[in-house]
Amino acid sequence: MGEDTRGVRAADVSRLALLLLWVALLVSALLWGPDLETLQAWVEDAGAAAPLAYLSVYLLGVFAFLPRPALNAAAGLLFGMSLGLVLAVAGGVCAALAQFWVARHVAGDAVARRLPEGARTRLETLAGGRALMAVLQLRLVPVIPYQVVNYGFGLTRMRMWPFVLGTLLGGVPSTAALVLVGVGGTDLGLPVAVGGAVLAVAIGAVWWARSRRRRTRS
Repeated sequence: MGEDTRGVRAADVSRLALLLLWVALLVSALLWGPDLETLQAWVEDAGAAAPLAYLSVYLLGVFAFLPRPALNAAAGLLFGMSLGLVLAVAGGVCAALAQFWVARHVAGDAVARRLPEGARTRLETLAGGRALMAVLQLRLVPVIPYQVVNYGFGLTRMRMWPFVLGTLLGGVPSTAALVLVGVGGTDLGLPVAVGGAVLAVAIGAVWWARSRRRRTRS
């Protein structure tokens, strides 16, 4: 019994330490984090390590509430279309997973209090169905803000891999459109974004039809 109690206390202490670290990093990023232009300069000055620097900057920027569209467009400006798209998508997935992990393992109670009313319940319902399809659709058409989805799904019973895969696949169209803007292909950015929206509607229609069919059979 004593060993179990000590184990629970050690877990609580570890979680508290991680929570304090997360709060410290978040406050530091908000109060002293550099602006987008400074972050771009850091990446440009990194030389051969520029891709790794960009991914680090992406994580810092998301926690500092820098706009993700600007971070994605910066990938096109700095790296061109191909490498820029790979890095921007990777940055988005890593940032989403970091916030998912924070909500699940570090600051669940603090995160839950700050989510919009009803958002957690809605996400819990989605997580209990076809998890991959739910994440994919929310990424293609973000009816719920990006960070709310990340933190919110971290509070649900959703497994990590459907979340990661849905974020990866669903993030490509909108990210590609913004990377194109950064490259200078503004004329192509809109068609890519519209194509992503059409794909999301198609996925939603299939999902709705299958759900209705299951309800009819039951």
